[in-house]
Amino acid sequence: MTRERILMAAKDYLEKNDIESLTLRRIAELSGVSPPTVYAHFPTMDDLIGAFFQWLKPRMGLNQPLPPLSELPTMPDRLFPRYDEFGSLLRNLMNKPSWDRQRLADRDQRHGGWIESIGAELPDLTPEQRRRGILVAAAFWTPTLWRWLMDTCGFTQEEARTVAGWAIRTLIDALKNDPSGLDGTTMPTTQPAEEI
Repeated sequence: MTRERILMAAKDYLEKNDIESLTLRRIAELSGVSPPTVYAHFPTMDDLIGAFFQWLKPRMGLNQPLPPLSELPTMPDRLFPRYDEFGSLLRNLMNKPSWDRQRLADRDQRHGGWIESIGAELPDLTPEQRRRGILVAAAFWTPTLWRWLMDTCGFTQEEARTVAGWAIRTLIDALKNDPSGLDGTTMPTTQPAEEI
């Protein structure tokens, strides 16, 4: 299948190289097909990168339905091993304008699904508490946080999964017990000192 061959060539290239250096002509050369064939499947680089983004999501488990609320702390155990498998690729893609455009284009659908799915199990939250709380908890199973735990914190794979699962469990407990901190600022208000 030509499309799959082109996407696999893109994956192989992007594991070692920057996404901004990839061209359609280069991908034609790497995949062993003619440039017109690549252009027929992907008229622009944005088309190729968009298709690659959608191709990669299921391979990393990012298109799976969420488990019930009680099982959300297992998401890092489910997803982080896949992120480890695609680690070089993810590191080369993250924080690049062309990749970020795909993430932003996909964000509302992705976040909306999380809020709807998890929110159904937290009916007592206000809409803002639901949105804020769920998105913060969801951050702990994303590739971005996986990378931060691994690369910035220096955690082992097991530590990263443990810490992220703990954070999700802690946030869910807070959402159930006292979500009021999500209503506004957490900064204390200061009263002017009374004159003596």
